[in-house]
Amino acid sequence: MIDRKYGMFLHFGMNTYLNVEWSDGTALASTYAPPADMAEKAAGWVKNAKRAGMRSIVLTTKHHDGFCLWDSKYTEYDIANPTIENKVDIVKAVSDACHKEG
Repeated sequence: MIDRKYGMFLHFGMNTYLNVEWSDGTALASTYAPPADMAEKAAGWVKNAKRAGMRSIVLTTKHHDGFCLWDSKYTEYDIANPTIENKVDIVKAVSDACHKEG
């Protein structure tokens, strides 16, 4: 059994940039617009989670809208879409930050 009493769920994705809680997958991929320093922001999330005593983080990498936070070979509705300016690999950024923070 893994004892993870206190953790963080990160629901980061298309809806972050639509400023809505729910979307239906019809927004253009270019709506997803992370800043160039997104990896540093993700590191801050992880650092703050650790400071708060959290022992786990769950990053929602694909929600009901279908937008993928990874470069999927099955869809262009993902972070590698050519219309997205800053192609930040948020999954890697969160993972790297978690490893750094232990």
